[in-house]
Amino acid sequence: MKIFACRGLWLAMASSVVLVAGLSACGGGSSGVTFFPPIVGSTPPPPPPAPPPDRGGDGSLRKWGYLTLPDGNRMRYSVMLPRATGSFPVLIEYDGYASGSQSGEADRWVPEGYAVMGLNVPGTGCSSGEDQVFDATVGAAGAFAVEWAAKQPWSTGKVGMVGYSYPGYNQLWVAAQRPAGLVAIAPGKNVTDPYRDVAYPGGIQNIGFPSLWWSGFPGIWKFAAEKARELDGDTECGKTVADNLEKIKRPDLDLDLWLNTDPHYGARYAKKSAMFVTGNIDIPTLGSQSWQDEQVGGRMGYYEDTIAPEKMWLISSNGTHDTSQSSAYIFDMQKRFYAHFLKGEANGFEREPRVHLLQELQVSGGDDEFPVLTPTAVATFDRLPVKATPMRLWLKPGGAMSDVETQDPVVPPSSYRYPVDSPAVNNPDDEGWKPVTAPDGQLTFTTAALPQSLSFYGEGSVDLWLSSTTSDADLQVTVSEVRPDGMEMFVQRGWLRASKRQLDAARSSVLRPWGDFTEAAVKPLVPNEPTQMRLEIQKFAHVFRAGSSIRLTLDTPSQTGYWVFGNSKAPSTYTVWHDKARPSSIVLGHVPYTHANALPDCKATQRQPCRPKVDVPLPAAGPV
Repeated sequence: MKIFACRGLWLAMASSVVLVAGLSACGGGSSGVTFFPPIVGSTPPPPPPAPPPDRGGDGSLRKWGYLTLPDGNRMRYSVMLPRATGSFPVLIEYDGYASGSQSGEADRWVPEGYAVMGLNVPGTGCSSGEDQVFDATVGAAGAFAVEWAAKQPWSTGKVGMVGYSYPGYNQLWVAAQRPAGLVAIAPGKNVTDPYRDVAYPGGIQNIGFPSLWWSGFPGIWKFAAEKARELDGDTECGKTVADNLEKIKRPDLDLDLWLNTDPHYGARYAKKSAMFVTGNIDIPTLGSQSWQDEQVGGRMGYYEDTIAPEKMWLISSNGTHDTSQSSAYIFDMQKRFYAHFLKGEANGFEREPRVHLLQELQVSGGDDEFPVLTPTAVATFDRLPVKATPMRLWLKPGGAMSDVETQDPVVPPSSYRYPVDSPAVNNPDDEGWKPVTAPDGQLTFTTAALPQSLSFYGEGSVDLWLSSTTSDADLQVTVSEVRPDGMEMFVQRGWLRASKRQLDAARSSVLRPWGDFTEAAVKPLVPNEPTQMRLEIQKFAHVFRAGSSIRLTLDTPSQTGYWVFGNSKAPSTYTVWHDKARPSSIVLGHVPYTHANALPDCKATQRQPCRPKVDVPLPAAGPV
């Protein structure tokens, strides 16, 4: 099973995702390094002396050592410097894997003229402490390291942060503390709202990826110790790794344990939710996201909307967790971003459109490990958030869907059987989208063939009147394009546990239902009683071409990427209502933008697989 990012030394060892982010207890001032809990027990022994630095065969210079934090814990770091002499702008990769022993970003950025510093989070790899998996201590420790790096003789004093996934999340925490010397960050594939983003999508536990990710750390940390000993003769790291592996078995530090026993949004998740502090970030930020990210999804807690528009740029695309490693377009933007803000190059980056939408990224070369990705078209937008016009389509009896609301007070509802073995999609071990095996276990609603192309961007909402023969319902919705070539292309999914249907009114909008998910908000269904609820469709961008139809499918939650759902197994019948008093609908964000005219290649378009369309009655061609 390939759950690890394939870049640099991470080919077999470094997982490329994290489940949660954290809530900073402070954020402001010139340094912001203000929250370190006291150490329990004796002070750790001092680290071994660092050997004199050596130049590698390519002339690059390696340094390493430990930073002692105000609480007495020590963070292991490694630094690679360019061949030239003098000082350099610094890029820090800050994660809980093995960057403190060897940064996976060095091969990319040292040749570009940057000093690349790898740094391990306290309590991970070779760094002592307690692994809090993102909270205020992680941001504070990273901020401490930023200020240290800015003062080193090999540094120009300008520091940026680099990396996606785990190091991407950490960038948000550190930047929110506003450390002196940090001038730009480029976080990718982020988790900002851990409960809603990954752990419990729609209130249903994700029993797949979080556990898979957590189980990889013992091997990764042992690898970090091996690299520290091999490259630097550091035997202290091995002792720290052994200690860290024992600590994370504690109930308060075992991520797997508390995820499995904490099914509601509460104080623990709030402490780990970076969405509360990202508004404090006041430096240039270049984010990236993949709509069909098989590891962390594409939601990202909407952090990009919380940063001042004049500071935020975003690259969006379809595809996998690793698109930023395979797309020349993304890498070129990152190079220009860092060059402008860290090196002071007058390359005009400050005038770049705020959003670059890479459409239908397709594999155009390379291999399975290192594919080359090319978009069919690029659309740009001048400001975040991207302004979308809600387009509502009504679900009709017989499987139709149109923009005409039902006026009939007496319309028979539509029902399906639960649970069924619904088709998996984008399982990295078995790519593609499986065919339907239980037609009575789903409902589909499909528009007429579109007279013109329609383009969408961002999140959506399925607004249902639903009843269940049991006191709860676990729902999955899938948006797809039924194409005139006889294929059905996957677009996006969303989920909801009906008893957790209450919304946070302050954060919700027509296009964005924001679930409350606290324990106090849970309210079971009354069996067989139609109840109104809204289900969030995760963010996406897609062009439905003229001649195609838009389809919505409701069925049992099924594997999506590495996500596997701990949904109820209780047999039930779910009924969708669509009469005048109880209308059900879907709302998508319509955004006109330029695009390629031809239907995208089903085999090449990343993470948007096709399957032969299911034959269902379609309304005659005409207006949506």
